[in-house]
Amino acid sequence: MELSRRSLLAVAGVSLIPTSRLLAADTLTVPSIDRLQLTVLIDSTTSVFGASITRPDIRVVPPPITADYHTAFAGQWGYSLLAKSSAVGTARTTLIDFGYTPAALLNNMALLGVAPDMVDAMVLSHGHYDHFGGLDGFLASGKVRRGTPLFVGGEEAFCERIRGTDPDGSSFGAVDRPAIRKAGIDLIVSGDPRIVAGQGFTTGRIPFVSTEHPRVPTGMLPGQNCDRRLLDPAKRDKRFVVDDAEHELGTAFHVAGRGLVVVGSCSHRGIINTVRRAQAVSGIDKVHAIVGGFHLVPPQTRDQAMETLALMQAINPDYIIPGHCSGEAFISAATAAMPQKVIRSVVGSSYFFGSA
Repeated sequence: MELSRRSLLAVAGVSLIPTSRLLAADTLTVPSIDRLQLTVLIDSTTSVFGASITRPDIRVVPPPITADYHTAFAGQWGYSLLAKSSAVGTARTTLIDFGYTPAALLNNMALLGVAPDMVDAMVLSHGHYDHFGGLDGFLASGKVRRGTPLFVGGEEAFCERIRGTDPDGSSFGAVDRPAIRKAGIDLIVSGDPRIVAGQGFTTGRIPFVSTEHPRVPTGMLPGQNCDRRLLDPAKRDKRFVVDDAEHELGTAFHVAGRGLVVVGSCSHRGIINTVRRAQAVSGIDKVHAIVGGFHLVPPQTRDQAMETLALMQAINPDYIIPGHCSGEAFISAATAAMPQKVIRSVVGSSYFFGSA
């Protein structure tokens, strides 16, 4: 694939930034896990013709055929991922985001035999409805264990959102904080990296350390459904702010002998920036897989997609599993450039990393 001069310069720039320079004071001692299974609960792509893949360092299991032909996996614009990890015989289950609607999330969980009380920890990557819309129904099931931690990257995740960047745009909803309290969830709101369920970690706030600066197509209403006093001073006194996704989190796991598996649920801060942040927080350079939405749909351009691809090739992960908002421009180009690395995200599919 021919890369543009801008993309090549971007690769050179990010390649020259050593991880040690990206380290912040809030680094973590990140646990190693033996095995990781990622299962797509919500994404846009569904299929009953998925292919199994078995390689020494990854196994892909397609969605199971439902026992009742009247039932089917629901695909929608949104994202939710279930991470099952194990270390020294101890298993943990982490739910990352909740998709767009409770009906789709609960339907797909039921078809996969996943009960809400199986979840040990939850992460909400950011305050967009296509990532928290299924949360209310998930909590209202009455089966979520009280005291289950929910990690959120900052107070602004709770602020009311507006579709588009016009202050007069239509509502895009807000997280139902009272529902979280009613369910007895342990809400952990922090922009610092945190260990999740003893086996994974959040990135904390993601700085711009590459040329990626995605535009976020939503607005935020400070003070509406969120506490102004806890917002960034530059935002707290405003009526309307175009989103910069400053509160967004990535989630990552360190698979022993393989490297980092980094989940950028929507990557409004840039998927390369998200990976770099995971490397900096953990002190681990090797990236085994990059998973999730890479936010390369409009208003991002094809040039931006190609630039991100070039930066990703410089990182050289073993596998890339793009879904949700990654965009066909990126996915098709990445598949052509790295056919053995790119695996599509399909609802109901599971991706296994680490020991068998």
